[in-house]
Amino acid sequence: MSDNRQWRAVLCRPRQERRAEAHLENQGFEVFLPRMRASTRYRGKWTTRVEALFPRYLFIHLEEFADDFSTIRSTRGVIGLVRFGNEFPTLESGIIHELRVRQNDHGLIDLSEAMDLKTDDTVEITNGAMAGLRAVFRARTGDERVVVLLKLLNNEREIELPRDHIRKVV
Repeated sequence: MSDNRQWRAVLCRPRQERRAEAHLENQGFEVFLPRMRASTRYRGKWTTRVEALFPRYLFIHLEEFADDFSTIRSTRGVIGLVRFGNEFPTLESGIIHELRVRQNDHGLIDLSEAMDLKTDDTVEITNGAMAGLRAVFRARTGDERVVVLLKLLNNEREIELPRDHIRKVV
């Protein structure tokens, strides 16, 4: 028996993606909520939080004529399926597969490869004691860390940082 299900996008209420995910799963739907680690400044301090990769959206795997779409709209946290007129667009399954491949052990999407950092790019340190300082990107040292060149007091020093503690300066 072939799988005729396709991925569709669900529009959620603001900051209720996790609630929608839980309630849809409780109804037996297969859902996927891509998450990432994001650094944000809160009350003058940098904090790392887990956020939806696509704010207000999650993905649901449905069979067009077999699944009841009306229950989705009445689910807590959900506004409805994304649609254009009477059409409910589908996503290529390869997109969901690629996102899932990029998940780490904690289920978070790793976007570091998409940062497109090259040697000698200027970066800003976003977390830790050196937050706000600029440095020069040198290399990745593995899955979770990078080396940057930091100039302090007329001295240059290479330091190793967690990969999510820097951002490219444009």
